[in-house]
This record gives sequence, structure tokens and C-alpha cells, in this order.
Amino acid sequence: MNEEKRFLDVHDVMEITGLSSSSSYIVIKQLNQELQKKGYLTIRAKVISTYFYERFFGKEVHNNARIQR
Repeated sequence: MNEEKRFLDVHDVMEITGLSSSSSYIVIKQLNQELQKKGYLTIRAKVISTYFYERFFGKEVHNNARIQR
């Protein structure tokens, strides 16, 4: 997996978390719903990598691309 990817797809989430594909889609859907509530546009079945890492692991990957709460 490329660490410079701006968006993660289901295969990336599966690789990172060890979840099944269906569980990974659920995680992506939940994160995208959170982003939509904050006013961000989302892409179905993909999630912004910085938001994923911030929410899933509690840390930022790229300081310049941080999504404000």
C-alpha cells in the first residue's frame, strides 16, 4: 500500500485493520457519514486517509492535511 495515498479503499482498510471486506465497507461508510455531517464531500467506498488514521488510531499522518473537528 502506498503511504502517500490521499484516499483509502476497502482493500487498504482490510490490509491495515485485518477486517473482512464487509466490515471494512461499514467502517468506510461510517467515517464518510461523519465527514458529511462536517460538510465535507465524500467518495463512495473510499475514505480520506488522514481522517481514517486520525479516527481509527488517534493520530495524524500528515499535519498539512488534518481535518479539523
